[in-house]
Amino acid sequence: MISRNMIIALAIGLILLSGCTNDKINTAGNSSITGDATSDIQDDSGKVIIYFFWGDGCPHCAHEKPFLEELETKYSELEVKKFETWKSEENAQLFQKMANAYGFQARGVPTTFIGDKYWEGFAERMVKEMEAQVKKCIREGCENPWFRLE
Repeated sequence: MISRNMIIALAIGLILLSGCTNDKINTAGNSSITGDATSDIQDDSGKVIIYFFWGDGCPHCAHEKPFLEELETKYSELEVKKFETWKSEENAQLFQKMANAYGFQARGVPTTFIGDKYWEGFAERMVKEMEAQVKKCIREGCENPWFRLE
C-alpha cells in the first residue's frame, strides 16, 4: 500500500525531474534563501514581496534572476525572496505548498508569485506583466503570498 508520504515524495521527485517550464502566466485569487526555507520567509515590513522558486542550472531561471534583481534595485518597496528547489527538499516542499495555495500543481521552475498572481516559466513578454503587477502592488497594496499558507 502506498502511503501519503510516499505520494508526496513521488510528486516532489517529479517536480524536480520536470526541469524548467517555459512561459505561462496565471492569476489566482533581498532575501536569498538557497538552503532551508524556514527562516526569513515571513515579512511584516510592508514591502511588496516576490517569491521566486528556481533551480540551479535552469536556463530560464538564470534569465529571470537579473530581471528580478533590477526590479529590486529600481523599487525600494520591493523584496525578492529566492528559493532553490532542485537541491533543497525543504524549498521544493514550500514550492508545492505555495502552488497548492494558489490552486495549481507545481510542475517546474522558474515560478514567481507576486500578490494574487503567479507566473510559470520566464519569457521576455512576462517582464512587463511582472513589473506592472509590482507597480500595482506598490500603489494599491497586495497580499504577501506567504500568508496564503497560514
